[in-house]
Amino acid sequence: MKLTIDGLAVRFPTPDGGTATILENISLAVPAGELVVLLGASGCGKSTLLNAVAGFNPAYDGAIRVEGRLVRAPGADRGVVLQTDALYPWLNAWENVGFGLRIKGLPQRERDARAEQALALVGLAGKGDHSSWQLSGGQRQRVSLARALVADPEILLMDEPLGALDALTREQMQDLVLDVWRRTGKTILFVTHGLDEALYLATRVIVLAGRPGRIVVDEPSSFGRRSLAPGVGASIKSTPDFAAARERLRAALFEGAA
Repeated sequence: MKLTIDGLAVRFPTPDGGTATILENISLAVPAGELVVLLGASGCGKSTLLNAVAGFNPAYDGAIRVEGRLVRAPGADRGVVLQTDALYPWLNAWENVGFGLRIKGLPQRERDARAEQALALVGLAGKGDHSSWQLSGGQRQRVSLARALVADPEILLMDEPLGALDALTREQMQDLVLDVWRRTGKTILFVTHGLDEALYLATRVIVLAGRPGRIVVDEPSSFGRRSLAPGVGASIKSTPDFAAARERLRAALFEGAA
């Protein structure tokens, strides 16, 4: 398995000296190449789970492993894309994408070449010399995705990366995520609270609910792969089986929150 999570529990201290349990007994096994979507209402622990996999929160119980390696800190095997683009405003797109490569000591020519390749992958070929302020919100998030991809991570972790975008740009970016997944074969763990977005992207949907967060649904989804077929795309969202799947997930979310 590319990613395994066994008995994960996350607890945070409270001001009164106690503890708050955010996640309890989370176990997952994710094969290589899957696009797994974590779906749930705000506060159910989706981002907490992603942060633990990213290594941002090492204080957890249980075990998280990537290709058998225990995760307790950030690593180059996991690329992260956040809801906010977090670009360095004084750097252009090339420099933002290649920043991590610069820290690793790669020569500028190689950094620029790899950055340009990553930018082309996300539809920004020829825009490497653009400053952050010259880019739209959607383009800035494309740069963030390129920055995560340029180091060739084994797993791509995406924490509501489209949540701050307008509706039209968000739909375009959903298609981009699917295209990048198809072309790279990356294992992706994607967090969202959008029902349509979850179904449209996923090969597998995990629904978290409650506090502490727990898995209430774990089921495969065919829509992510089907939407990549020529001439299909977003039209799949209007099909009866998509609507039926959406209602099942909606019911699971409300039942889990009860």
